[in-house]
Amino acid sequence: MAAFLSRDIRDGELGVFGAFSQIPWSACRLAQASHAPGLWFICGPSAAINSELPRLMWSVSDNRMHQGAEGRITLDGVMDMQGNPTFIDFGFYGGFQIDKHGNLNMAYIGEQKKPKFRGPGTVGTMATAWLNRVYLFTHGHTPRLFVDKVDFISGPGFIDGPNGRQKAGSPARSEGPRYIVTPICVFDFDEETKQARLKSVHPGHTVEEVKARTGFKPIIPSNVPQTEPPTEEELAFLRAFDPERILPKLC
Repeated sequence: MAAFLSRDIRDGELGVFGAFSQIPWSACRLAQASHAPGLWFICGPSAAINSELPRLMWSVSDNRMHQGAEGRITLDGVMDMQGNPTFIDFGFYGGFQIDKHGNLNMAYIGEQKKPKFRGPGTVGTMATAWLNRVYLFTHGHTPRLFVDKVDFISGPGFIDGPNGRQKAGSPARSEGPRYIVTPICVFDFDEETKQARLKSVHPGHTVEEVKARTGFKPIIPSNVPQTEPPTEEELAFLRAFDPERILPKLC
């Protein structure tokens, strides 16, 4: 997952991710070490810029994120930049519900007045959803996570389909969600319907497995390729960066 995300990051860009973002952090560090040395990234709640901490931590809110960082900004500054999608190129986020249009829920499950489960809330996703480019990622893949329609939109994807973002006032440069990356596959979005489409299946998994573990009906092309596995160089970097083997424990 980290290797796939890393390859889509471009040199000279600025990205941001939240507190429990070991996969995005690893992707950014891998990109810097390989093809994007001019990448800048902001470590969410710690507000560290381009942290050079030599090993992966369980939370990017950890104060040690400031070790070797090129700078830091206040949390207010992070939110101000998230509200300016022309300034930040991309962001990462996940949630406990994602639907076929890439909408994300971190607020509650059930009815608003009497929820079955209450989550942390929007936690900045209403702002990051309008960045130029958004990557959704998950630590699991179940029908309970991938639903036909989220109970509450805390992070808008394509909302209800074509022109949904435009009707909601999305900035013209904001592309919306680009990929959903899960432990078993990658989804992108159909250009016309803006519905999730199976882009590739990770090694060791199948299209039938994806269909069985997804609560909505994704668009399935006639030929679904295998996700390109990490190279030996990418694996070597990630293993050195993650000596505690945090990444394998997440999924």
